[in-house]
Amino acid sequence: MSTVLNRDSSGWVRVVTARETLVLFVLLVLVWALGFYELVPIEIWVIDFPALVAAFFLDTLASNEFGIRENSVFYPALVVCLYLQALVLVAGVRWLRSRTKL
Repeated sequence: MSTVLNRDSSGWVRVVTARETLVLFVLLVLVWALGFYELVPIEIWVIDFPALVAAFFLDTLASNEFGIRENSVFYPALVVCLYLQALVLVAGVRWLRSRTKL
């Protein structure tokens, strides 16, 4: 049982620290920044939609339930959610690649 847990945890560590995850995270932040500063149409935020929704939710939750000033949680939550989005996408691609190998 411990070998299975060790194998899984090291796999997640590899995905979390993978070059692909970091590159995808930078691309997602770049997409958000380009839309924020109106260098491209704001519709490009469709790519960042899951992270934006989660960040808005966490910011609203912090404001309504805990009395934290509005927008003070949004940007840190957005960074974390964008990294989690990149992590899930890279893990999904790796899983699909491993499933298609014969």
